[in-house]
Amino acid sequence: MKPCNHESFMVSADIQRITDGESSAKPIRFNAEIRVTCEQCKTPFRFIGLPAGVDLNGAAVSVDGEEGRFAIAPKGEVVNEIEGGPVGFTVRKVK
Repeated sequence: MKPCNHESFMVSADIQRITDGESSAKPIRFNAEIRVTCEQCKTPFRFIGLPAGVDLNGAAVSVDGEEGRFAIAPKGEVVNEIEGGPVGFTVRKVK
């Protein structure tokens, strides 16, 4: 069987609204979760160079690397750790 050249892709995105857990439904953070798959051979692509986990002020990937997780915010809205919001977590391999 001839190897796939990966010339066409399927991209799925999901946006997570993260609230403070209180009664307010107003989100304090947003996170975009992205997956990319070859449309021809259905091979999932991995995001490279990002830590595994969740970073609500940056970018990370799922443990298998197949889901990119990116912190996003509405244009004009300032978001930083000093505001006291959640930061996230990182998963590291122990040697």
